[in-house]
Amino acid sequence: MRYIIFDIDGTLTDTTEVDDRCFTQALEDVYNFKGFETNYGHYVNTTDSGIIDQLFQEQHQRSYTEAERDQFISHFCNLLEEAYIRKNHCMKEIPKAAKIINVLCGQEGVSIGLATGGWRESALFKLRCAGINIDGCAAASFAQDAKARRDIIGNTIRQMNELHHTEVPMTDIVYVGDGRWDYEATRQLGIRFIGINNKKLAEISDIVKLDDYDEIHQHLWNNAVLA
Repeated sequence: MRYIIFDIDGTLTDTTEVDDRCFTQALEDVYNFKGFETNYGHYVNTTDSGIIDQLFQEQHQRSYTEAERDQFISHFCNLLEEAYIRKNHCMKEIPKAAKIINVLCGQEGVSIGLATGGWRESALFKLRCAGINIDGCAAASFAQDAKARRDIIGNTIRQMNELHHTEVPMTDIVYVGDGRWDYEATRQLGIRFIGINNKKLAEISDIVKLDDYDEIHQHLWNNAVLA
């Protein structure tokens, strides 16, 4: 058994721009935060929960409550829905992402998971809007499950191991993502990484980068990636 785990924004869905815009607006609307860093790759944990926790610690010397989190998620999702109504092509698939998920979910000896730094509700909404069916995925983890991306990915791995009644070696697990933070999380976990080729990964030279999802098969079964 081999596990392939996918990030969502920028990896399966072309939604990074609208997500960042609505996330920033929700931070201002719900928490009245002003003048904060909106290059979210600069935060200690580049996840929705990690960013909000850091801002609360810096501005209020505490973390957020569940009620404050849920208020944010509700408003954030409303903003995403409004953005989609105004311009529905703001939430589309990364080319061939839906196809590759469908193909891999039907492949013997392979189990597919999701692990994203976004909230469950917003992530599922974007996947639906992009036309990506995840019914065949074995497990999924979101920002509610942890603040650090490595822990979110680790949660998906644990779910998959429980489902399959096994403990797959870390060398047989691949994470597909689009950010430096994804790469760093895989290094911390000791699993393999495949990147979606973009400027966020431009400075990392020792990884596989996909220009097209049709290329993924040759890299998934390549010993340089999985062994």
